[in-house]
Amino acid sequence: MAVNPPTHLVGDLTRRLDTPRRELLLAWTRPESWHLTLAFLGEWPVERVPALTDGLIDAAAGVGPFTLRLGPLGAFPHLRRPRVLVLHADGGHPLHELAGRVRRAVDAAWPDGPQDRKDFRPHLTLARIRSLLAAPDLARLQALDLGEFEPFGVAEACLVSSALRREGARYEVLARLPLDGRGRAGEN
Repeated sequence: MAVNPPTHLVGDLTRRLDTPRRELLLAWTRPESWHLTLAFLGEWPVERVPALTDGLIDAAAGVGPFTLRLGPLGAFPHLRRPRVLVLHADGGHPLHELAGRVRRAVDAAWPDGPQDRKDFRPHLTLARIRSLLAAPDLARLQALDLGEFEPFGVAEACLVSSALRREGARYEVLARLPLDGRGRAGEN
């Protein structure tokens, strides 16, 4: 489950990363793959997807549209010894409510499934760092400032399928789930 940034923001971020992508030899992710993961689901058998989708529709319908802000730049586990370069995301309570509802729906559809149960840390993954960076590259990365980004409205979440390929993961939207804040009949 994911929230996709709008096309104009992807273009803006791509331009801001042009120079760093040339200067820092990292495993950069492709702009078309940028998304904010609400819950990583792992491998699901096709026969379980309809029940999952129904639960996710209910989860999304219980949260109204909200505003998402990107930034600042960061890393996991941290910028002193980065393994994953990220752009943090903040959508306040509604984003965390949506992620919680999604995770509960996923667990209800398959309690013993392969879903990731790590704490939710909203971010866009920009690059993976496969080995320790040399001191000059680490300093360049730590000094990188992408500036501020225009907040954007989130009105839907997406159920996304990913396929790992040699050139990186490829994503396909299986379902678009509107956020309308009304919930379904009978939901509190």
